Amino acid sequence: MRYFSGFSPRLATSLVYMLQATEYNLGDYLAWFWRAPNLGHVQVRRQLKLTPKARLLLRAARAITLMVLLSVVILAAHAALVGSLIWLVAAALVLLAAPALTAYALAIPLWLGRQLIQNPRERTIIAAAASTIQNHPAFRIAIAGSYGKTTFKDTLATVLMSGRRVAATPGNMNTPLGISRFASRLTGEEQVLIFELGEYYPGDIRELCKLTNPQLGIITGINEAHLDKFKTLAATTATIFELADALPGGPVYKNGESPLVRKHAGDDPLLYTRDGVNGWHIAHLKISLDGTSFTATREHTTIHAHSRLLGAHQVGPLVAIIDIASRLGLTPQQIEDGLAATKPFEHRLEPRPLAGATLIDDTYNGNSDGIHAGLALLKAADARRRIYVTPGLVGQGSQTAAVHRHIGADIAPVADVVVLMQNSVTSYIQDGLKQAGFQGQLQIIADPVRFYANLDQFVAAGDVVLLQNDWPDNYA
Repeated sequence: MRYFSGFSPRLATSLVYMLQATEYNLGDYLAWFWRAPNLGHVQVRRQLKLTPKARLLLRAARAITLMVLLSVVILAAHAALVGSLIWLVAAALVLLAAPALTAYALAIPLWLGRQLIQNPRERTIIAAAASTIQNHPAFRIAIAGSYGKTTFKDTLATVLMSGRRVAATPGNMNTPLGISRFASRLTGEEQVLIFELGEYYPGDIRELCKLTNPQLGIITGINEAHLDKFKTLAATTATIFELADALPGGPVYKNGESPLVRKHAGDDPLLYTRDGVNGWHIAHLKISLDGTSFTATREHTTIHAHSRLLGAHQVGPLVAIIDIASRLGLTPQQIEDGLAATKPFEHRLEPRPLAGATLIDDTYNGNSDGIHAGLALLKAADARRRIYVTPGLVGQGSQTAAVHRHIGADIAPVADVVVLMQNSVTSYIQDGLKQAGFQGQLQIIADPVRFYANLDQFVAAGDVVLLQNDWPDNYA
């Protein structure tokens, strides 16, 4: 079945989708090609975006497919003409290898496009952005970490907007090209610029700091995310702390609730936790599905904070944001108004009603610390049934089995119902559930898309349902 799927009329579309979904990384693309069970059906959760680059590659893939098949016809015709078994065998071998030949040959136009079009164009865009940023009068803030970057960035921007003109990189636009495109839209009137820095390989943060030239940094946490790229947590830590290296005399706030950050940072007054940071002390903490409230006090100043963000893990970042806002000259009233405007971001512990139940959408979470935070919220919820739904985590490298057994063990005492999406890590989560003595209901789902589409039929009034993580098509 797998071999014959390589002759699907959708092969060209599948190959370009696989390239696009792996961000045009040839190693990841080819690994997916060899493990895909059906090359005619790889678009499950998402569809190919017909960008100009994708359209060109799609034409190239179709042309390559035709050339490979035409070569088979020519070889077979020549074999018949000269009566040679060797030419017939050659035709058969090319036919057998046709899907793989097409997949590998597609790397040629991709490489040529990079060398002749993409790389020169990107160098020009990035150079222009570097000049724009260096000459911009705004105060520049950079955020790095394995997790929590986007939520911290958007929350910080929301609070600072109550007293300053702020621009922040949108969504996950955290690569050199993404940041450069953001910079091209700046007006020059902004007072604060906030950059999210993405890390995928050693040296990434260093290069992004050269581009953004930050004056203040935030390290949101370090864990096994992207371990398949970094190979070791030491390499991950060193890369993320390149932000601190770029600011030897400047303030760098660090998440003291991340063990790897705390270990690397040592004794630092800007190590933020749910107890406070830099002289701020937290009291009167209240957590519910309606949001998070507390008071933050430093000397004679008290901030009465209320945010619609969910979970005790939000308190540390919020108090760090209070200190940053105070550092930038916002008044206590402006800070309180900004905090009141914060709310859950799409697919990040975002609550919404569903058929009488409360659904907490955390599908953009993709790390173990986020899982622990979500489970803590689910445990504290007043619910008829606590339902936990997950496919597991991707990108955990050599720690995949250990991480997912820990996840299973953490779920066991919290959830009444556990729903797992069938994939390569499911058995590890099951092991963790079993070892922790899980007594609730367990379901394994083979068709996640159908399950999510009919979720309203699965829940009942009074349930609290936590959906954590997504499972991209390019993972088994």
